[in-house]
Amino acid sequence: MAGRRGGFTLVELMATVAVLAVVLGLALPSLRTLAEAQAALARFHGLTVALAQARMAAIQRGRPVSVCPSADGSRCRLDLVWDEGWLVYADPQRLPQPARPEDILWVERRDPGAIAIRGTAGRHRVRYQPTGLSGGNNTSLRLCSRDGRLLGSVVVNIAGRTRSERAPADPAPPCPYAP
Repeated sequence: MAGRRGGFTLVELMATVAVLAVVLGLALPSLRTLAEAQAALARFHGLTVALAQARMAAIQRGRPVSVCPSADGSRCRLDLVWDEGWLVYADPQRLPQPARPEDILWVERRDPGAIAIRGTAGRHRVRYQPTGLSGGNNTSLRLCSRDGRLLGSVVVNIAGRTRSERAPADPAPPCPYAP
């Protein structure tokens, strides 16, 4: 009597692949949502740390310090797009760009990825005075998904304090400055 050889039949293999496809189909949207939430959280933390460091540097140095969006880590962007990163620089003359490379205190480079960051219209940078005040008016850096949903904001008030605001998850409001 000949025994059956080990292995799977074609029908068993196809059934296993079909079950696996269904499970992956159900899990992928959740994994995408999780990855987006982690990316947004990293941006929230990166921005709040950079703004807090800039404020402390202005107070410690007794001179203005600015934070601006940057694509290359050496020059400020002149638009409101913070997706690729930002830089913190000593700004005693209140210039739109760092006067010298040694004025740059900190550079944060980011892969644009799934999160877009847009500044408040009219505020291309956050400038801290030696008192720690940011002056002018409140500014918001809005974090948006690439499909246009608002994920939250990092808000700097005129006293220079930073806070994070998360957007409600369901339903997510549209991003006012969609990418």
